[in-house]
Amino acid sequence: MEFLNYFPLIGFLLMMAFVAARVYILTQKQIRVMAAANPKKPLQILRYLIFTFLFLLWFLELCQPVFSFSILPELLTRILISGAVLKTAGAMLITLALVLWVLTLVHFKTSLRLGLDVTNRGKLITTGIFSVSRNPFFLSLDLYFFGVALVFPNVFMIAFTLAALVGIHFSILKEERFLLQNYGEEYQNYQQKTGRYF
Repeated sequence: MEFLNYFPLIGFLLMMAFVAARVYILTQKQIRVMAAANPKKPLQILRYLIFTFLFLLWFLELCQPVFSFSILPELLTRILISGAVLKTAGAMLITLALVLWVLTLVHFKTSLRLGLDVTNRGKLITTGIFSVSRNPFFLSLDLYFFGVALVFPNVFMIAFTLAALVGIHFSILKEERFLLQNYGEEYQNYQQKTGRYF
């Protein structure tokens, strides 16, 4: 069962590889994927720095099974509940997140956008996996983080997962406001037919 400790890291690397491949394919077709850069305010810069620091700590903890080393205090990384059932459930959620992630990337077609950009909206996608969930990309992230917390049920991973879930939810709300402003009635009709998560 020790191999399940590698699932979070492998899952994360696969998710990033799938996105990178999709971005590469779209940029080869001359489709702009990244949002235009906005000048950042000092508070935004501070938020990004804090996020980057916490993300690096989280990533190093994902790598812990590979290197058998943690930079965090043992109090934060001590497993609270151990068991093969939890680890297996976590690995299954990570696998489900990967499947949902790939389906989302495929169904985005050429509308994949990283960031909110009025000048580069793309087409509103409401078919395929998007007919089941308005936010399958974010839902796959939720499932992934929840799976990681089950594989590594320690204080740090659980706290990081809770913070990630809250952050993802606020990102969804921000994106929904953007979509409503830019797609209007088309997005309102979509909201009525399809749930935010399911």
